[in-house]
Amino acid sequence: MRIGNLARIRRGTRQIPGSMELRPERLPRGVSYGINTVTLIYFLERHPTFYHPAKRFFQLVERGEISAIVSSLVFSELLVPAFRANEQRRANTIVRVLSNFPNLTVLPMSTPISIAAARLRALHGLRTPDAIHAATAVEAGATGMITNDKHFLKLVAPDFDVWLFREGGP
Repeated sequence: MRIGNLARIRRGTRQIPGSMELRPERLPRGVSYGINTVTLIYFLERHPTFYHPAKRFFQLVERGEISAIVSSLVFSELLVPAFRANEQRRANTIVRVLSNFPNLTVLPMSTPISIAAARLRALHGLRTPDAIHAATAVEAGATGMITNDKHFLKLVAPDFDVWLFREGGP
């Protein structure tokens, strides 16, 4: 699937150590980044502020300069509007495109990911979906997370960075 197909689905400055404002052109190459649903929403819905950095991020993924990891939980979050609108075709397209997007790995929930998510919830007070996305990234060996949810900043560590679309996030 090409990035143009993903777009048609539509109907680093430092803040704290390890936390950076997302500037896709400055991301280290050759590594994997965890993403959560908001990264896809900004791109798919052509967010007025964050569409262009999201698009540049997915172009890097598509070209193989970086790779991305997302939990299969993304489907339970992204597909709701299509199902509410009774748009089965749109839902099928989202599943097909994300499942086949170059250099994007959709990982299913597993026992180790569930245990890691529970640990993140206990230690950092993350909501369950955020903990699942973060645990998926950590368990898959991602360098960090691309998001705009400032709650992920709690996870910054020497070997795990967080990039926000905007410093401070929503």
